Amino acid sequence: MPVRSLLVLTVLLSASSRADQAPSPSPTPQAPATPTPSPTPAPSPEPTPDLGAFLIPADEHFSQRSIGAIDLVANPHEIDAAIELYRRALAADPRNVEVLAKLMRALQFRGAYTDLGNEEKKVFFDEGRRIGQAAVDRLEAEVSARRGLSRIEALRLVKGAPALYLWTAVHWGEWGLAKGKFASARSGVAGRLRDLSQTLIDMDPLFDDAAGYRILGKLHSDAPKIIFITGWISHEKGLQYLRRAYKVAPDNPVNCAFLAESILDHEPEKKAEARALLEHCVSLTPRPDRVLEDEMYMGDAHALLDKQSAEPAR
Repeated sequence: MPVRSLLVLTVLLSASSRADQAPSPSPTPQAPATPTPSPTPAPSPEPTPDLGAFLIPADEHFSQRSIGAIDLVANPHEIDAAIELYRRALAADPRNVEVLAKLMRALQFRGAYTDLGNEEKKVFFDEGRRIGQAAVDRLEAEVSARRGLSRIEALRLVKGAPALYLWTAVHWGEWGLAKGKFASARSGVAGRLRDLSQTLIDMDPLFDDAAGYRILGKLHSDAPKIIFITGWISHEKGLQYLRRAYKVAPDNPVNCAFLAESILDHEPEKKAEARALLEHCVSLTPRPDRVLEDEMYMGDAHALLDKQSAEPAR
């Protein structure tokens, strides 16, 4: 190869080698990119408490409400613990009718069986009637908006509805007694009781040993008849309803005592029947889940029996 060609080739190769080794030109400087902020995670919802965590111990405390009772007066410790836990369960599930009914039953026991004064009782009974009636009003509004079902059919689909109507009626009755028969009648308590117990009968006439008939019968038997207010009160109907309750559950001390008392008040010529009912009542064994309540009514029956025995024969 000629010398000139060799020199040219050497120069070209050297230039190519330097070009390969030279650094790449720096890119034109740019403003630094604004970093995209990471999304702030949404706060985790508070975990819904397990209803059983409240209901199981609440039911346990309620089952022990009568332990240690003296002279038919319960120590409030267990029932207060049950009430507190039922309140927490209801707060966790405010529309749960079954939980509400349990709370109302506990409130009724606290007011009726822990030796409270009249004004103290009214506090518990007033709370029970208010929260119960509010739930009843809500259910009535809901079922009235449903199509294709009657009111009672729709109510039957609500789990716990019979217990709700029962304990709402009980609280209205207890509150009315604490307020006074005539004052409560003028306040519309009798009408409330009539409607609640009739709805309970329509939903389930056998519920809680015919409680609907028992309440309605006691109402007709005891409520004062006031023209334009409670003119519908009928002692005859009261006896009919109480006889139905007794026929359903003759070994329920409340059914026995209520019927016997109504017979003595309104059919005194049937005193022998009333006495037989009272003797049956005092011979019963209190139900395991309602020991104090049954003993209370059995005690009333015993007092009526003693009174009958003390009266001179006519």
